[in-house]
Amino acid sequence: MAIIVVGALMVGIGITTYAITSSQLNAQHVTVAAVTSESPGRLAGHKMNDPFTALAQINAIHHHSMDATGGKTYGQLGNVATSDGKTYSRDVTAAASTDGVAHSAGEPLSRADATTYAARSTAQQASFLEASIYVSVLAFGVSTLIIGLGVVIAIIGITMRLMMRSPRRDDSTTTAIA
Repeated sequence: MAIIVVGALMVGIGITTYAITSSQLNAQHVTVAAVTSESPGRLAGHKMNDPFTALAQINAIHHHSMDATGGKTYGQLGNVATSDGKTYSRDVTAAASTDGVAHSAGEPLSRADATTYAARSTAQQASFLEASIYVSVLAFGVSTLIIGLGVVIAIIGITMRLMMRSPRRDDSTTTAIA
């Protein structure tokens, strides 16, 4: 009986976790963005509230981020700017600068390096968004796993209970014949 209760509890906990995750995503009022106008994706325009719409939103964020950064990720975009993005944080050689000119710390950013800094900021924000939405996808997956395991455990418990109730074969009759 305890095994059946454990299985039922796991199913309940899994369903609750799935529902809370869905509710929290829904409360953000995010509508899945179109990847492109020519190929928006079949879930574009839907509210993000399940693992499929969350993955679609991650795909859209990634696509737009790659478009905005010229196909480079956050780690591939160099950082030579101060936190305000207006001046150089250190001396930069011509080889390290995106405009091919050496710059000194404290100088205003060149147009090319300012563009790179803006792209880096965009890539960073996209990376944070993708990671946080992936956490929701992971929560959906774990809750589904818990539901499935709970069902299996409950079935095992029910099977064991039925086996214990079934009439047992009397071995004394078989030995008496022999």
